[in-house]
Amino acid sequence: MICYCLLPHNGQMLLILSTYLICTAEFGLLLYRISRRSALRYRIVDGVLQLFSLLLLVFLICSNRDAPPLFHIPVLVPVLSMAAVLLYTAVGGYREWRRSKEEISDWSIKEAIDDLPAGLCFADSTGRVILCNRKMDALTNLLIGRHPQTLAELERALRDLPSRSGVVALGDVSGCYRFPDGRIYRFRSNPLSGEELSGYTQFSAFDETEIYRGNVKLRKSNERLQQVNRKLQRMYERMADDVREKESLELKVYLHDVLGRSLLTVQDVKNSTSLEVKEKLKNLKEAVSLLASSRLSLRGTMEEARQKAAEMGVEVLVEGYIPPDTEMENLVSAAVRECVTNCIRHAQGTAVYVKITQRSGILRTEITNNGKAPEHQITEGSGLSSLRRSVEASGGEMHVSHRPAFSLVLHLPRKGDSL
Repeated sequence: MICYCLLPHNGQMLLILSTYLICTAEFGLLLYRISRRSALRYRIVDGVLQLFSLLLLVFLICSNRDAPPLFHIPVLVPVLSMAAVLLYTAVGGYREWRRSKEEISDWSIKEAIDDLPAGLCFADSTGRVILCNRKMDALTNLLIGRHPQTLAELERALRDLPSRSGVVALGDVSGCYRFPDGRIYRFRSNPLSGEELSGYTQFSAFDETEIYRGNVKLRKSNERLQQVNRKLQRMYERMADDVREKESLELKVYLHDVLGRSLLTVQDVKNSTSLEVKEKLKNLKEAVSLLASSRLSLRGTMEEARQKAAEMGVEVLVEGYIPPDTEMENLVSAAVRECVTNCIRHAQGTAVYVKITQRSGILRTEITNNGKAPEHQITEGSGLSSLRRSVEASGGEMHVSHRPAFSLVLHLPRKGDSL
């Protein structure tokens, strides 16, 4: 077996260099285990191997071809020895690396704090910053332009924001600031409690951009809801006015019909013979008693409008169909009663024609008469005006024309609800 001292110079230098590198790696493993306070047996083994590696390195350096060897040693001995030390160092280093990933240490705590999405820093009892994660460091660099030294420095910068920082305090939310990138952070300072943490302070910055935007949207939605509520309130008030106006219209139409019948009866009595006076006075007495008594609740049907018109000497001819017991029938019958009265008073007619058609959910009603045509444009009195308001309140339209003859047209939307 060849002796180490007989190796060529390049072979000796390669072996010396390999031994030096292995010795350095073992020394690093020894220092790491001492810093991590590993088990004592591992540190003793590392120390022994480190000493052995140093002695072997010294022997190899001193036993080269240029110096007489201290003693002869086969080359296989240092090679196998260094291979064993290298294998031990590699296995030990791998185990320490695995253990560092599984155990909590100062470095693992610092790494975990740096990975937090929130900014975080800690100050001791004197206010000196002793730990600051990457997020807080980035925020303070934007705020004051450097790494924070004291907690008072951060609080002072937040109270009086530097103009060059581009950070803006939000007036609608306390403790929130908008940074140049558009993100919104809330800063908080909380003293830590506990026997070992007494005197320490945690200063944090939480990203509340999405929460703030959600609150802004919620406030806008609330404002829109308040506007809708105000509109609904006004609508309810108008509905009450419409109800009162509808009742007033019904009363006016009722009084208009009764008074019209009474006046016509008086006129007819004057022109009648003595044999007919008694019967007509009876009808007049009934009309007066109706005015003196409580007003009856009228259904406002077309049949009722026909009967009243017949009593007044006017025939009502209806063409088409109108749904019974509906608001449309109520309005059309009120319009017929108004047109019958006006036909007698102004047109001296004896027949009123009602034509009802339906198309696209709209009920169209046209009312005409056989009397003389109006000479001038029709001025709506209290009866027609009240009728128009009731029609428009129900969502319909009313049109009155005088050429070529009198015509009243109603456009009423179809509704399934009965009165």
